[in-house]
Amino acid sequence: MRMPLLLISVAFIGSVFFFITNENELNSVKQIIVSPALPDSDHSRVQPNIIAETDDQTNGKPQSHGSTEQKNRLQEAKGQALMNAITSFWQLCRQQHNCDELLVQQQLILDENRYQLLLNFFDNQQTEQRLMGSSLISQSSSLADKIAHVKSIREQVWGADAHLLFEDQDAYYDYRLLLADPDSRFNQALSADGFMNEYDAMLEELGEELDSFSLDSDNAKYEEAVNLIPASMPENEAVRIKSQLANKYLTGNEQQAIVNRTEQVDQQQQEVADYQQGLNALEVELANERATSKKTMSDEDWLVYKAERLYQYRLDFFSA
Repeated sequence: MRMPLLLISVAFIGSVFFFITNENELNSVKQIIVSPALPDSDHSRVQPNIIAETDDQTNGKPQSHGSTEQKNRLQEAKGQALMNAITSFWQLCRQQHNCDELLVQQQLILDENRYQLLLNFFDNQQTEQRLMGSSLISQSSSLADKIAHVKSIREQVWGADAHLLFEDQDAYYDYRLLLADPDSRFNQALSADGFMNEYDAMLEELGEELDSFSLDSDNAKYEEAVNLIPASMPENEAVRIKSQLANKYLTGNEQQAIVNRTEQVDQQQQEVADYQQGLNALEVELANERATSKKTMSDEDWLVYKAERLYQYRLDFFSA
């Protein structure tokens, strides 16, 4: 759902997925971005978004890499915009089989630092992927330690260009660390009204970053807020928060779907509890039988008898 931020995360939802096992800690991270997501799985592979071909290309007219727009993007862009510009350059020149020629043109246009970044981009990217995939960090490490580990690898590979390329991801990391702080504005909220006021204020403060953090849709805002409800929030206030969030960000059908899903989960949990309670009672009954009426039964016969009783219990429970 959080596609823009997922563009920043295949390196925070991307580079970091090998190290984070639960999105509740990040919030979901939401699987999110070409880079931001702490390594927790295969998402740690940095896979920059490839910009689609332009209308001119679709019409059979190759795009000119010497265009003013591309010059400006490669020379001035930062973060995800710069990654997109670089990957677009390489994709298109490979399609046209003229990368050497276009690199010569870019060398005349770009400053030396930007040119070297363009020239070595995919080699460095592969090195980063390899280091991210082979490095290990304890799952019990703090979020701050995991982020620091990712940044350390990036600086090792990209040097001074790390912040230039990962400006968006760094901003997202700062955002997640701020929310994870025990003294954060949300963890200090004690009521539904206080929480809602803080959340509205945060969204307003983020401004244009809502897009890059994948908080540009009502569904995303709802999910993020639910994940931010602190465990210390009184139960009745947490229920009020969820109700207010649903009324503010979800349609009637979406709210009903949540109600149905919640009821289904509650029913399943009750069934599990009932099954375990009945099984415990049966185990006590069998233990008493073994000590009294079935005391003289051989071990082999007892195991057969016990298995039959357990089987009959499961059969009766699930057919009821």
